[in-house]
Amino acid sequence: AKWLCLPIIIGGVILASVNELDFAVSALVSACIANLFAAIRGNENKKLMDTEGLKDRMGSVGNQFALTSILGFLFSIPFVILKEGSRWGEFVDVFKTSSAIKMNLIASALWYYGYNELSTMTLKKTSPVTQSVANTAKRVIVIVGVALVLGESLDPMKLLGCGIGIGGVFLYSIIDQLVKSKDD
Repeated sequence: AKWLCLPIIIGGVILASVNELDFAVSALVSACIANLFAAIRGNENKKLMDTEGLKDRMGSVGNQFALTSILGFLFSIPFVILKEGSRWGEFVDVFKTSSAIKMNLIASALWYYGYNELSTMTLKKTSPVTQSVANTAKRVIVIVGVALVLGESLDPMKLLGCGIGIGGVFLYSIIDQLVKSKDD
């Protein structure tokens, strides 16, 4: 029954962002690829957590996340060199001379690492589907939050989409109890 909630949640996100037509297709494709690999990572992390013997050798969930992060970083190096290698010198110069760039880069890395380690710890207590739904709910909340902070208007379509997305997440969280009570 939980799978039936996913189109509702995804539809809400689509409605909330339908008027945002000023985006780059390459950004959309990159985001889709990132979401695909995030889902694969979540699924594989869950398998690692359930593998007897291996989870004991890993120690904690934090160690497991650190290891998968290091492997992901090493895996991405060839793609970064291929795509951005020619601009490496320019980046190093800006990083050395701009304290704002340096602090923002370090802060975003720490926040990203902390968020994803917490996400991995949450995955230990939930399923990969629940994790994915929570990630989708986060997107709806970010849309509303950014609109409020930046003073953007929340047109009816955006509000409707956010409402549907949040309602879908709520339905997802209680659907098992609803279905169970009908079976009784």
